Amino acid sequence: MKELKKYSPLKYDLKKGLDTHFLSSRPGVYCFYSEDGICLYVGKAKDLRKRLSSYFRSQERLTPKTRIMMKKASFLDCFITATEKEALILEAELINELRPRYNIRLRDDKAYPLLRLGIKNQFPRLSIVRKRKSDGALYFGPFTSSNALRQTLNIISIVFKLRTCTDSSMKGRSRPCLKYQIERCSAPCTGKISKDDYWKEVMRVREFLQGRSSQVIKGLKREMEEAARNLEFERAALLRDRIAAIQGLLEKQYVFSKTKVDLDCVFILKEGTECVSVVLKVREGVLRGKEIVGVEIDYEDDLEEIYMEFLRLYYRLSNLPPEILLPSDIIKAHSFKLFQEESGKKIKFSLGGKGFRKKILEMASINAKEALSKLLSKKEEWQERAALLKGVIGLSSLPNWVEGVDISNIQGNFPIGSLVCFKNGRPFKEGYRHYNLGSDGPDDYRMIYEVIKKRLKRKPLPDLMIIDGGKGQLNMALKAANDMSLLNQVDFISIAKEREGEGEKIYIPGREEPLDLSKESQVLRFCQMVRDEAHRFGIKTHRSIRLKKGLTTSLSEIDGIGQKRQMLLLRHFGSVSGIKKASLNELLAVPGLPKEVAKRVYEYFRKGD
Repeated sequence: MKELKKYSPLKYDLKKGLDTHFLSSRPGVYCFYSEDGICLYVGKAKDLRKRLSSYFRSQERLTPKTRIMMKKASFLDCFITATEKEALILEAELINELRPRYNIRLRDDKAYPLLRLGIKNQFPRLSIVRKRKSDGALYFGPFTSSNALRQTLNIISIVFKLRTCTDSSMKGRSRPCLKYQIERCSAPCTGKISKDDYWKEVMRVREFLQGRSSQVIKGLKREMEEAARNLEFERAALLRDRIAAIQGLLEKQYVFSKTKVDLDCVFILKEGTECVSVVLKVREGVLRGKEIVGVEIDYEDDLEEIYMEFLRLYYRLSNLPPEILLPSDIIKAHSFKLFQEESGKKIKFSLGGKGFRKKILEMASINAKEALSKLLSKKEEWQERAALLKGVIGLSSLPNWVEGVDISNIQGNFPIGSLVCFKNGRPFKEGYRHYNLGSDGPDDYRMIYEVIKKRLKRKPLPDLMIIDGGKGQLNMALKAANDMSLLNQVDFISIAKEREGEGEKIYIPGREEPLDLSKESQVLRFCQMVRDEAHRFGIKTHRSIRLKKGLTTSLSEIDGIGQKRQMLLLRHFGSVSGIKKASLNELLAVPGLPKEVAKRVYEYFRKGD
């Protein structure tokens, strides 16, 4: 991560003992690691020496979870930061990056999309991103519901008509795109709207995404009345339709209070290691959104600790509402004070409540119970299926962690191995990987061997690996595991595609004939699902690699264009398509590109003209 460059890492070997007097008293972040290099826990401290000293005192003072963690810890890594706030930001980044075993964390929080409004641009665009950056842009979200995100974008396109095209695409335009024709964009690329008028729309989008819909409507009504007074009836009718579109959306939303209160209601439920949180977003007294987020916890995690960690991870110091509503008697006063100090913002915390706040909490509670019930139901369903898999295939343990492997190549060109991961029967996207393989011709057996060896070097290991292929591919996977002395630590099977109407076959080590399973078998269906996902992921990754190789190859044919200048041009114009469309003056203006090379690039893409 780029952020780590400005911090000083200090490593300690706990097996040799640790004298805490030598630790810094400055703010920072600390990481405990196991002997095999797996991160166990990430924490932050206002005073590293004081905080870390508490881990090495009497074991009786530690919680059961911390005692277990300290027994496994072999190494300590510290990062000194300038301020406590920097430590908080770094801690959140490291938790997401390292996924430590003993931290409370949001489940799959990297997958949640955000809306980014790039207000640093002359004509800001609205785009979907997966990561919030410190680039001066405005971020809204995260959106856990893809339907909610699509609905929001659709309304913005209809009502406000902000551009969604990339900067490089906008530069190369000489006439408006199709979105302008269907009235979903105001076409700033060709001057169909002035900069001042476009920025009015940007400010309205900002208010709309912040939940200030009534202010947006008031502004539109003023413009409509003014247009009518000036006899601009066509413009007045257009504004009337925009107002109606926003009001139509608001009518579908639940009204909690006539007072224009802004708050987020957070309600968390847990059972065992399963935990869900519900966030209801109320703006101007109206329910604007609901988000259900899974939280990864341990049995021992205290509910107050879960609430505090959730708030810190979910809000990440931005998009904090003026008020956060929680169930009564959950968090102590000192925790509120600490959260406000860390965030640097004044936030009102309400515990319980009467009237409409009681209604909000009741709704959040009902949604949380429903979500947790579904989660537990799916877990129970998976346990039954896992037991069936174990019995039918003859596995050594329940396959709660399953990985699928597939090979993608075109006659040996650009070969990659794709690996997908399933935990408790559900895709775990953070476990997905692809491996670049040697190009010694189309040899599936050699490639399977290479992928398995690369995967088994990384821990933790899965319970079961499903190989796409027949007996030969399975034997190569077993050979790779045997060569690494890991044959007895992971179960392997392979699944071969259907040929000549014989049905798909599952091969098991030590068994001459494949398993004869019906097409309706849950075991066969699960293996097919893992295999198909590995195949899909492999094709998608392979396509992007081929595209990238093809694009850079076309640039490398130009005299004077090496790898560095290829990247320079791609960064400047965004794509090869953008380079092709660039005028000679635009190419000459690229910093670091010699004039004669810029002319060659321009002439190269116009050979056929």
